[in-house]
Amino acid sequence: MTRRDKPQEPPAPRPTARRRTALLLAAGLLFGAACAAAPQVSTIIVPAPPGGPIDRVARLLAPELAAALGHPVLVDNRLGAAGKIGVQAALRAPRDGRTLIAVSPSIASVNPVLDKAPGYDPLNDFDALGIVAANAGVVAVRADLPVADMAELVRYAKAHPGELTYGSFGIGTSLHLQSEELLRTLGIDARHIPYKGEAQAMNALAGGEVDLMLYATAPIVPLVRSGRVRALAATSSQRWAMLPEVPSYAETGVPALRSYQYHSWVGLVLPTGTPAAARREVLQAWQRALASPKLRQSLVAQGFDPASGDPAEMQRTIAAEIARHRALLASGRIKLD
Repeated sequence: MTRRDKPQEPPAPRPTARRRTALLLAAGLLFGAACAAAPQVSTIIVPAPPGGPIDRVARLLAPELAAALGHPVLVDNRLGAAGKIGVQAALRAPRDGRTLIAVSPSIASVNPVLDKAPGYDPLNDFDALGIVAANAGVVAVRADLPVADMAELVRYAKAHPGELTYGSFGIGTSLHLQSEELLRTLGIDARHIPYKGEAQAMNALAGGEVDLMLYATAPIVPLVRSGRVRALAATSSQRWAMLPEVPSYAETGVPALRSYQYHSWVGLVLPTGTPAAARREVLQAWQRALASPKLRQSLVAQGFDPASGDPAEMQRTIAAEIARHRALLASGRIKLD
């Protein structure tokens, strides 16, 4: 038999409409099963360097939130542009409830006031979950500055105009604004020296590069204990548990500080537009995480005061701080260059 005479195999039968439907259904089920089997991961974007208050709180919160959600929660530090890069990256992510943003006053109420084009509006682009922790802190000075309390600091500053310097973790940050507000309250002046992050500012204080740090949080404690810096006052109406020997503002005897206080904080938000079901899932997990005794104990151990985590309270706090910072900016004390 020649090749030409070789019998041809009959063509494969074309699937019937019923069979095509069955094949499509099976493919859909396989795809759905693959999607269901794909690991779910949530991310907390931290628009700040590692080691600072916002980062420390996010890393304490992440495992508790992961346990409540039933899948991993990663912490992703996105640095740059005073937090704008991280926030804008989060706002570009899919609105599926898997991307959260850890925020502080610098992100939520300072940038929107100082920056003419921050790229976000915290009152409209952030769906607040709540504040997880408030920062306690102290006014601290270099060890060899000849002042022992806040009253002496005021007298020294007035006797040496233009000599004092203070450190912060950047121009236009919450610490920059809070420091200028405190100086205005006390009726004194000091020159601003910005650093890249809280750790750098504290090291500069311990090394004598600057005279003051007007709001120093938990990492300052070992520096105080070792005598490398001196703490003058806790920045609230009550003493700070981590340095209970340091008087509160109300106890300093300085009239301007009798009712003055400052607390920073760290909270969590979702981008607005997250579907209701996804938001509800995250909010329920958030509330379970905040109820964790382990989380609360860890926050206290690092110098934070656990907060209520109430979304409405966080929204009110952001709005009030924006008004406070606008008033400070209008006073002309803030220099952004």
